[in-house]
Amino acid sequence: MTTSRIRRIATVVLITIIAAAATWLTRVTLFAPKTITAYFTHASSIYPRDQVRVAGVAVGTIEAIHPEGTQTRVTMQLDRKVPIPANTSAVIVAPNLVSARYIQLVAPSAASADVIADGALIPLDRTAVPVDWDEVKQQLTRLATDLGPHNGISSTSAARFVDSAANAMNGNGDKLRQTLAELSGVGRILADGGGNIADILKNLQVFVSALKESNVQIVQFQNRFATLTSTLDNSRSELDAALTNLSAVTGEIQTFVAGTRDKTSEQLQRLTNVTQTLVDHRKDLEQVLHVAPHALANTVNMFDPQMGSGAGAFVLTNFSNPVQFICSAIGAVANVTASETGKLCAQYLGPGLNAASFNMLPFPINPFLAKSPPPEDLIYSEPGLMPGGAGPTPGPPEIPPAISAYDPAPGTPHPDSLPEMLLPAAQPPPPAEPQPGTPPQPTGTPPP
Repeated sequence: MTTSRIRRIATVVLITIIAAAATWLTRVTLFAPKTITAYFTHASSIYPRDQVRVAGVAVGTIEAIHPEGTQTRVTMQLDRKVPIPANTSAVIVAPNLVSARYIQLVAPSAASADVIADGALIPLDRTAVPVDWDEVKQQLTRLATDLGPHNGISSTSAARFVDSAANAMNGNGDKLRQTLAELSGVGRILADGGGNIADILKNLQVFVSALKESNVQIVQFQNRFATLTSTLDNSRSELDAALTNLSAVTGEIQTFVAGTRDKTSEQLQRLTNVTQTLVDHRKDLEQVLHVAPHALANTVNMFDPQMGSGAGAFVLTNFSNPVQFICSAIGAVANVTASETGKLCAQYLGPGLNAASFNMLPFPINPFLAKSPPPEDLIYSEPGLMPGGAGPTPGPPEIPPAISAYDPAPGTPHPDSLPEMLLPAAQPPPPAEPQPGTPPQPTGTPPP
């Protein structure tokens, strides 16, 4: 065998070993079953290799069972591909007396979104075990012993109960039949109103839940009610006196009502008329209540405490734009020609109406004064500007112009007519021709 062939065989064997190891590691790490532990109070009649189920489907087996003090630790292996909630519970199920038991994993109604992890622990408060047949036999034996004869008494408790029931029903057959018939009627009523009863129970559940959530408020109410009752108990004499006085006042009120019954009826009738008037003018009252606060606020803001009176001025807003005021009113009339009439109004009357626009009243008086500072707060730039002063200081005399409009320059002809006064005396000279190489100058601008 040559060296190259040995190397090829060794390479193939090495690759096979590596592939097998990788496959084993992948299976162990990715596809190996999960191991979880659960604690039960006891685990009788269940053994290793028994099934672990979810919704009746086997998803794993029991690996080991070990007692630890007053509880039992059960180790289970589950299929990794089955998603099991992290807050699941474990229950030992016994289908009947002879079949093998198994562990059922039960997810709560509010299942967790997380999946149970490898090595997780299910505590004792999330596990349950079935009642053993031995315990059932023990309780039945105890019941038979309690109901059976003892201490030399010939009749048992059950026999005495039957005798007492027979004596009580002796001669009461008709009443018993009537009672059963009435119970049958009640059952029929309950059967007919099954939907209502379900709604009542549902609402009762909501009520009980609300009481449960309001436990603190209920306790506070009970404490305050207890304080109130104790206060009333301590003030019993004062309460008796108050009730006595109330009784006397009630008698006087009855006498007053009896004596003024007719007048009271008349006043109520008048009050009815007043309320009817208010109802008839409801829109007006709403408008008054809507406008009055703003009007009162504007009145308060108009008052000037420094002047001791109102400060302001009358402004007719509509007459600041009479075209819009008058022509828009014409165009708003509900007829066919209103729109065209409004346009014609704006076209023909617009210039005249705009000439008559004004903001203030065209009178030289104003019943309201504009706000002005008090005289002692005024600061004048010159003392002579104060009331009663000499006036402003005269400035330097003005320098007369070199050429006056009243005294023309020498050689200027004096115009004798209106055209000569409005038109220039001579035509302006034409602009000079541009020199070669000089850019053209704009009209009205002399060349440099």
